[in-house]
Amino acid sequence: IDAGLPPHINPGSVLIAAMGAHWHPGSLEAVRAMAKHTLMSGRFCRFYSEQDRCYEPYDGLGTMRNLAYMRAINEGFEYILYVDNDVLPEPDTLVRLQDCLMPIICPRIDFTDGKDYNMPQARIPENTGLVMGTSVLLSFLLIKTAVFLPFAMTPFWDNSRGADEEYHFMKLAIAGHHPFLDTRTTIKVLNPPHFPFDHIERHW
Repeated sequence: IDAGLPPHINPGSVLIAAMGAHWHPGSLEAVRAMAKHTLMSGRFCRFYSEQDRCYEPYDGLGTMRNLAYMRAINEGFEYILYVDNDVLPEPDTLVRLQDCLMPIICPRIDFTDGKDYNMPQARIPENTGLVMGTSVLLSFLLIKTAVFLPFAMTPFWDNSRGADEEYHFMKLAIAGHHPFLDTRTTIKVLNPPHFPFDHIERHW
């Protein structure tokens, strides 16, 4: 409180929740190094991998994300950081995002193959401050657990077809929350974004 930070029983505490444990080369080591750096900065931090509950590609991710934020709330964390198994953050990435004091925030993204896949997170220029968006990728996303309290009895993340980032961030916008992008912080992502239903022939 003396530092001007929002009061919390464990200020700055963060649960790093990996969605599964199918790690790409170097990603697990990078996330562990980031967790260690966060701890050394004086903020309580725990890192775990949520059990893979997918029977088909991506079909159980909503359930996994719901379990993660419920775990974070139950255990008293102020923040949850969702990470995918293909991210390469720098050690200070999480601390830098937390220092922005935003309820929903993510970094810029550089795909390691050099393409931007028409993603604003990859196209927006570096070092242009904080940018409010309408939707961001879920590959590396820091959220205050208080954001999820209105949804505690009706899980926020959905598994159904079509329940993509835009759908979820529209739900958050109705509740008054918008994601921010910190253009001063960039992470590498090893895999391109996946839209698993794009290839399915549609019959109207």
